[in-house]
Amino acid sequence: MKNIYRNYNEEDLHAAYLHMTDHTGKINGELHEAISQKFNYDEFVKEAEFRKVLIKEKGRISFEVYNRVQIGEDIHLIIENISSEIIGSNDLNNFIRDKFNQFSKVKENDKIDNETIYKSLLGVVIASVTGFLFLKAIIACTGLFSFFLLVPVYIINYFVIYGITQKTRGNFIVFLAVLVSVIISTIFSFILLGKK
Repeated sequence: MKNIYRNYNEEDLHAAYLHMTDHTGKINGELHEAISQKFNYDEFVKEAEFRKVLIKEKGRISFEVYNRVQIGEDIHLIIENISSEIIGSNDLNNFIRDKFNQFSKVKENDKIDNETIYKSLLGVVIASVTGFLFLKAIIACTGLFSFFLLVPVYIINYFVIYGITQKTRGNFIVFLAVLVSVIISTIFSFILLGKK
């Protein structure tokens, strides 16, 4: 029987090693053989175990940065208050900055304020008309309405509302605005069909 691990690259072998040791506490003979043929087995294991510790450490730091972003701490305070014995200071600072930017964008996107509400309402009006015009053009060409058309209408309306609000559908108000605009576009299309 062919050893499937022989064609694995280093990353894949690390992933397989960690997966097996996490689930069974040991690795099978085929994986052991493939690792030993390509690498010094003890050094490979040491590096794999370090990766596992590093992943947990990054998870801990990410969680801490996320919580601090949620309560509104600024980046300098976060960097001052998070330390690591595993990650060097430059790498740690870069990692914290990356996570801070990532979580800040999500927090800003999810924020519901008056501006988001007003822009979403404007978006509903414009997207409803845009979606209706799209459906009207398709109905004029085919003479039929299909519920499959709601997918492109949803996409069109989403991009119209995103363009106005600059927020993704991860924001609850934007999600509702897109949904309402699709419903309105569809109702207008049924009215148009009823008049024919």
